[in-house]
Amino acid sequence: MDEKTERRAFLTQALALVGGCMCAGWFSGCENDVLKSSGVSVQFDVGSAPALAQVGGSVKQVFEGQNGGAPVIIFRRAEEDFAVLSSVCTHEACEVDLPGDRDPQIWCSCHGARFDRTTGAVLRGPASAPLPRFESTYDNGTQTLTILF
Repeated sequence: MDEKTERRAFLTQALALVGGCMCAGWFSGCENDVLKSSGVSVQFDVGSAPALAQVGGSVKQVFEGQNGGAPVIIFRRAEEDFAVLSSVCTHEACEVDLPGDRDPQIWCSCHGARFDRTTGAVLRGPASAPLPRFESTYDNGTQTLTILF
């Protein structure tokens, strides 16, 4: 091999490595956005919230000492499946609005960011990060939602 071929092969491999490193950030954005648990769990009586009686219903609920004192949004995705999202916009920490019957998106009225009500994913900026999600489990027998903060 001559020097030109070796240089070209080296540059090709180096650029591939740099490009791979740059793309790694994109793939890490695809990971689960569920917050790591602090080990605190709370129980919520779903039956105490009439809005959660139907799939598609949502409520805001404050759990003292959790989520920085801000409410969380509890959204009923299916009969036995709930999403629990922070109500704090990731753009400038304004409190977001509940999704409505006519508009299934979560809105931030401060600057217009929109989020998916089931995942917290950003649908429209200026927010660039999703609403944090909290892990939860539902016991249909007791109608209790256990949320891990």
